[in-house]
Amino acid sequence: MKKYPNVTIKAILKYGNKILILRHKNGNYDFPGGRLEFYEPLLDALQRELKEELNFTVSVDPRLFHIWNYISKNRRRHSVMIYYIYFINKIPKLISPEKLKILWLSEKQMGKIIHDHEFVKKLYHSKNCKND
Repeated sequence: MKKYPNVTIKAILKYGNKILILRHKNGNYDFPGGRLEFYEPLLDALQRELKEELNFTVSVDPRLFHIWNYISKNRRRHSVMIYYIYFINKIPKLISPEKLKILWLSEKQMGKIIHDHEFVKKLYHSKNCKND
């Protein structure tokens, strides 16, 4: 049986110096997004996940931000995470149908959650590409 990596699409919503992150009921933090379904285009998956998690849609395609390829040491798990960044001019009214806690965090706050400090720095110092 052939194995394939688990591919996940994530959205980074940035408003000024704040970035949205979600806290799940189990206490885990994550950016909005989820798994790519078989034969699903990347941005269609992103739109679907944003709608499911935040009842939100983006009107302009976000910019590709980062790709993370992870292979476990025992080679039993292979994950690819594709991050897109979307700059917004005002914080939208968001509702989580999945009952996730919506947080807008500063760089310092995010640094306490995400321990890859280079990634956090890249998040907060990325220049606005005028998405809207």
